[in-house]
Amino acid sequence: MFAELVKYFDGLCKWYKYRSVFSRFYPPPGIIELQDPPSQRLLSVDICIITHCGFPGGNAATTVTEAEAFVEAGYSVAIVHCSVRRSRWKWNWTAERYLLVADTIYPAHRVKHVICNKLIVRGPRMMLTNNFRRLTKRISAEHAIFVVNNSAYGENGKTVFSWSELHKRIASLGWPSVELCPTGPIIREEAEREMSKSKEVAELSVRDWSPVIEASKFKFRPRNNMVPPIVIGRHARDHPGKWLVDRSDLLAVYPEDDPDIQVDILGGAETVDNALGGVPSCWTVRPFGVDSVQTYLEHLDVFVNFPSPALHEAFGRTVVEAILSGLPVILPPRFEATFGDLAFYCAPNEVRGLISAISEDDTSRLAYLEEVRTIAENLYCTPNLLSRLDNRVAPQKPTLDGDAGRWRQAMIQASTAPS
Repeated sequence: MFAELVKYFDGLCKWYKYRSVFSRFYPPPGIIELQDPPSQRLLSVDICIITHCGFPGGNAATTVTEAEAFVEAGYSVAIVHCSVRRSRWKWNWTAERYLLVADTIYPAHRVKHVICNKLIVRGPRMMLTNNFRRLTKRISAEHAIFVVNNSAYGENGKTVFSWSELHKRIASLGWPSVELCPTGPIIREEAEREMSKSKEVAELSVRDWSPVIEASKFKFRPRNNMVPPIVIGRHARDHPGKWLVDRSDLLAVYPEDDPDIQVDILGGAETVDNALGGVPSCWTVRPFGVDSVQTYLEHLDVFVNFPSPALHEAFGRTVVEAILSGLPVILPPRFEATFGDLAFYCAPNEVRGLISAISEDDTSRLAYLEEVRTIAENLYCTPNLLSRLDNRVAPQKPTLDGDAGRWRQAMIQASTAPS
């Protein structure tokens, strides 16, 4: 009886915390409030990263990985949390992921002055806030890198930020050495397109500033043999933008009645449940927290990620994680601008044929995956991050030469050839 009462009151407290009128005063799940955050009169470091630390997804993962890599390399590092929230009581809210580097986080409103050699500013929405505008008056940086890590448009088509206003904000700073870096080719193309509408020049850096991943966390374990049933899947938050809208396309990519294919999803599938009137009984669906991403990827044979066409994906760090784990990756064609020869691209109805083609030549597949992992490490992992500190490093492309490149092209052609 006592245990039931405890459970009841615990549930009642959670209801008041997250659903009642008082919920606005409490951080939502996955978000914590910094306790006794430090005030810093003078913050003098080698590298300062400024971002909104309240986003729990890829922005947090990238920022934490960058900070850890810089510290490991011997640099002094600070993360300044510049909130996009208007309510002052939310200015100390950060994602739980930042607990790993909590001793390096300083809320922007508590920092009096920042002096650094390298300044990395991530998040265009944050860059346009009044909080950031006020903070910039207290910053002295030898070189500033502004990273645009999301599209100017949400999945619903609404404007998230204005490219023109972003350019004006950065130009108004008058800092001597500034770079504006898209996170990848898709955002670069958007910037050039949007700025051309206003007859302004998109003054972008020649290099991208892609998310960084710690390669050692992902063991390279490609399948020696790919035999049915072949397990496919992907991990992402369960959001309409992360799923195909068309029923036939969705089930072509993630089948419900193919005995040779098993579907294993990490991150939930409530969106699919609502759209299809139920999740296919043959799918395995795992919520986040049951397994680590690394452990989950070990369950798969092929990584297949087809988000909604309406999603303006800036990069896709989950793709790199799959590549580092030794999985062939299949994506829609629009991702080719970002990942080049590191993945396979096709239409939804071509996924099954591409999987069949890939699975027929284990020797060539393993050689391809090994080369792909090496390129991904060079482009998207911590050694590349450290080399980016040298502004003179030329940008690289994710391309393959030789036998591996020819095999990849042959697989694509075989999967699209008429039967």
